[in-house]
Amino acid sequence: MKAATIRRKFGLVIGLLLPALAAIVMLHIAFGRTTLTMEEVARALFDLTDDNGQRHIVWNLRLPRVLVAIAAGAMLGLAGAILQVVMRNPLIEPGLIGVSSGSVLFVVLTMLYMPDGLPNHAWLPLVALLGGVSTVGVIYLLNRKGGNSSARLALTGVVATSILQSVTSLLLLRKQEGLASILLWNFGSLNGRVWTQWNYVWPWALTLLALAMLLSRKASLLQLGDATAAGLGLAVNRTRLLLLLIAAALTAASVSVVGAIGFVGLIGPHIAALLVGRNPLYLFPASALFSAVLLTAADWAGQSVTLKLSLPGMAHHVTSLPVGAVTTLMGAPFFLYLLRKTLVKK
Repeated sequence: MKAATIRRKFGLVIGLLLPALAAIVMLHIAFGRTTLTMEEVARALFDLTDDNGQRHIVWNLRLPRVLVAIAAGAMLGLAGAILQVVMRNPLIEPGLIGVSSGSVLFVVLTMLYMPDGLPNHAWLPLVALLGGVSTVGVIYLLNRKGGNSSARLALTGVVATSILQSVTSLLLLRKQEGLASILLWNFGSLNGRVWTQWNYVWPWALTLLALAMLLSRKASLLQLGDATAAGLGLAVNRTRLLLLLIAAALTAASVSVVGAIGFVGLIGPHIAALLVGRNPLYLFPASALFSAVLLTAADWAGQSVTLKLSLPGMAHHVTSLPVGAVTTLMGAPFFLYLLRKTLVKK
């Protein structure tokens, strides 16, 4: 496909996704336990209403939540796109190679064992980042003798994910007083996300998106194979490690504010690749934007389903369906479809 055609297609996709995201944002803000009209939402957003209740709902409850959803979705989508490019495998996503599990384990350790007097939540982004980056570093070092091939990295990541998830489960079983709140967070949820979480996440999202785009041309060379990329002058191992660390940081920053939401990093990049191709220069921003739309829509869908919990400390607590459950319900069949499609091709 010619470069001009790809650019036009990319422009069309972005031109369609941006209005779609704006529409979902408005619907997400308007509909909830208290339904607002579009006019009431617009008046509250532009501070043209005298109703303090509507202003509070829009500005303090729903707007920060939807902004966090956009940022988290974009980061997960971009992380998934990076991993799929680096490992040349469309079935890879952050939850399958240990990044999410490493971030979750470090955060659970912090929430369970940090003294009560310390500000736990203020440290969560850095703790999650340390967990995700440490996991990637260990996986990379374990495969160093084998040349850090894509297949070996993916296989080691899957094994690491299983081990880390098992350790996290044992920790939660041994210390159950905080099980209820940690379990909801571990599954992935946007409930209760306010401006504090937005202030944590947007600098990470902006910085890491810029870094990923700076490396997008080098990432495109990795798709040609290690030997070809090295022949073209690319420092293959260094570039792969940098991209893996960026993907780990994106995932960890998302995990620190919304928990371990699965499959967004699989569905978003795959559909984006069908729309704009696999050139990272176009794939990275398209994956980020499409995944932001996907997670925001999934959270809006989850708002229509309520659950009554009977967990210790949260008996009879009513909450909406966690967005992690919605993305899993969408993503699991999608993953099986991709797996079957891949096996049929072989």
